[in-house]
Amino acid sequence: MESQDKNTYPIISLFKSVIHPKDIATLKLDALPDRNALFSVNVPDGILAFVFYSCEAPSVGLPTDPPLPIVVLARILSVINSGAHQEDIVVQGLRRVELDYVIHHNEPYPDGPHPYDRAVVSEIYPEITTQDHYNLINEILRFYEKIAKTHSGFPKDKLAILESYKKDPEYFVDLITQTVKIERRQTLTMMREISVLVRLELVLEWMTQEFERQQVFQEIDRKTKIEMESTRHDYYLRQKMKSIRKELGEEDHSADEAERYEALLDDLNLVEDSAQELRREIERLKHIQPSSSEFQVIKTFLDRFFALPWGIETREHIDLSKVRTALESEHFGLNKVKERVLEFLAVRKLNPQHKGPILCFAGPPGVGKTSLGKAIAESIGRNFFRISVGGVHDEAEIRGHRRTYVGAMPGKIMNALARAKCQNPLLMLDEIDKIGSDHRGDPAAALLEVLDPEQNTAFTDHYFNVPFDLSKVMFVVTANYLHDIPKPLLDRLEVITIEGYTESEKVHIAENHLLPNILEDHGLNENVPEFTEIGLRYLIQGWTREAGVRNLQRALQKVCRKIALERVEKSQDQQSIADETSVRLYLGPEQYQRDEGIGSDVIGAANGLAWTSVGGEVLVIEAIKMRGNGKLVITGKLGEVMRESVHAAHSFIRSRAEDLGIDPNVFEAEDIHVHFPAGAVPKDGPSAGVTITLAIASLLSGRPIRSDFAMTGEVTLRGKVLPVGGIKDKILAAYRVGISKIAIPLANAKDLIELPSEVTDRIEFHKLSHVDELFELALLEQNECEPEEAEKDSRSSDLSEDPHLPEIDTQDEAVELNS
Repeated sequence: MESQDKNTYPIISLFKSVIHPKDIATLKLDALPDRNALFSVNVPDGILAFVFYSCEAPSVGLPTDPPLPIVVLARILSVINSGAHQEDIVVQGLRRVELDYVIHHNEPYPDGPHPYDRAVVSEIYPEITTQDHYNLINEILRFYEKIAKTHSGFPKDKLAILESYKKDPEYFVDLITQTVKIERRQTLTMMREISVLVRLELVLEWMTQEFERQQVFQEIDRKTKIEMESTRHDYYLRQKMKSIRKELGEEDHSADEAERYEALLDDLNLVEDSAQELRREIERLKHIQPSSSEFQVIKTFLDRFFALPWGIETREHIDLSKVRTALESEHFGLNKVKERVLEFLAVRKLNPQHKGPILCFAGPPGVGKTSLGKAIAESIGRNFFRISVGGVHDEAEIRGHRRTYVGAMPGKIMNALARAKCQNPLLMLDEIDKIGSDHRGDPAAALLEVLDPEQNTAFTDHYFNVPFDLSKVMFVVTANYLHDIPKPLLDRLEVITIEGYTESEKVHIAENHLLPNILEDHGLNENVPEFTEIGLRYLIQGWTREAGVRNLQRALQKVCRKIALERVEKSQDQQSIADETSVRLYLGPEQYQRDEGIGSDVIGAANGLAWTSVGGEVLVIEAIKMRGNGKLVITGKLGEVMRESVHAAHSFIRSRAEDLGIDPNVFEAEDIHVHFPAGAVPKDGPSAGVTITLAIASLLSGRPIRSDFAMTGEVTLRGKVLPVGGIKDKILAAYRVGISKIAIPLANAKDLIELPSEVTDRIEFHKLSHVDELFELALLEQNECEPEEAEKDSRSSDLSEDPHLPEIDTQDEAVELNS
């Protein structure tokens, strides 16, 4: 035997097991890759260095991973012959040491080569024991006691042994690691640590996780036991009930249900694939207990399927005279809309198989879009059903949910057909412009198939998974804003624009349509209150500012409630008169002030015409100048398009300064401030271009603008006037304030034919192709303005003594006003 240096020991490599200090272990000699090291030490009492690896033992060569930095020295106790040429070695762990490096058997060394590897180690100094060590030990013992109550891998008889070594933390942590079945990977993690305190913390962490894991297992076992007992109990009751029914001679209802569904299926003329799908579901129903939840799911599916109107159609009667009468009785005005509807129905009458366009009624709220569709359905004998798609974000709302999901339901289209009880109803898709899209899909894309006559002959709802023919359905859709409808969907629609009502039309609607129903609803049939035309116009101007008549209806209802209260409290049966005075008494102060315009001929202020979602408005645009350096200030909460219109108008006036009699130096020596009143209201759009141009031209030339003149139109840098939208509503707004002359783009002249005669008879229209024409019409010479007004305008337009106005940033997001 060779002698060994003080800190050098023969190596025994362990790849699957671990030896701790004071631990006695038996190892098979043939299984040790380094058994040559045994021949270098005395047996017994020879000392070996046990080196641990986290990888598998290599068949040839060195291990792939380095050894752990901590080595356990162990003494050989004995070598036992176990028979069949097998020998076992019994060793006892002594202490931990730190591995400095390994001398492999094929490396040169001062005393010559060796047939085995050797480890050069350093001693580890004992750790000072603190109260933290004892606290961790107590916590570990507490968890051990809890886990030992339910876990067989934590022997209860070992608890007393562990407690006896509480005063020796280093041995305690080794002992508990051997006592409980910790995985070798976690054991090696602890072996890497020199500090006893850290190893105790790792043991406590593992014990905590093990305790939580045992808690989960116990809860699972408890629930499983309860479910098993419940299942056995239910099975016992079902079997007992089955026996009782058998004794009573009662039959199984599931068989009756299946037979009923089979009879319904035979009556339907379905294609073979669809019929086969239904037969599979019916067959499944036969083999499921009625008390099962799956039975109810299948039954609900079959009930909904057979509730669909397979082959059921209502007889359509297209009588154009009847349709015309129905439309006239329910809706006043809207002549263009009624004519288009009659054309649509006339084509269907001549060719019932014609796949006509999908009508889209577009217009502001309250103008009668929904009621118009209902009137069409009633007049031609079709069932009517309205589907509100506003706010729908999930594609499944249209196509339905797949039945793999809990609580699956059909889509809105199939539900509507089931409730309409026929295959050819008139379905109105209301508020189609309010459809949204998110991660759940795009409902608008799903509607493409529904509304396309070339595709909807085999529409498949995900819930039913069976094609259904939608080609016989008459679809009508409604929308408020066309620009919110996706382009592919809008391409499938024929848009019929329904514009707002004039004041006279609202008076007629109130007298002949709204008031009769409101008076009846409020019990005012006897001594019917008299609503004068002046009172109605005053109510419309002061309490309603909308394109439709919903607010008008609410205001009339409020007046009728006041009259009803007076009759009940004062027992007055005499007829009430709703004139201007009584309307003000019943409704209080006016909610809306009448547009005033600029009032008189002034310099730098022009009447523009704006369009909003509730109708037209007169928008006064003001401009002033002051001493400065040529800066252009724009205020009034404007959008980017309108701000660009101001800059374009300013550039055009500057390029035409000499023609307009404007000193070119004024653009360098003066600042110009353009303001759009009602600064809290967002404004945007290009149609204020002519008004802005006129206001700046008036300001710099010193020529006043006619107060009875209003205008609308977009202006290019060359002065060309381009067409704009909302002409009818804008002209009606000018008519309300008494403006007698209106300038519109020449390209918008075609829109004048839609105006009522009462408006065209009182307003003089001028068609503009170039802004120079507007200067000749609206700009007065200075001597044409009254002296007092001219002096006042001169003071307001030239604020040379005022300080510079700061340029205001109005980049807030603006809603479109199309001013």
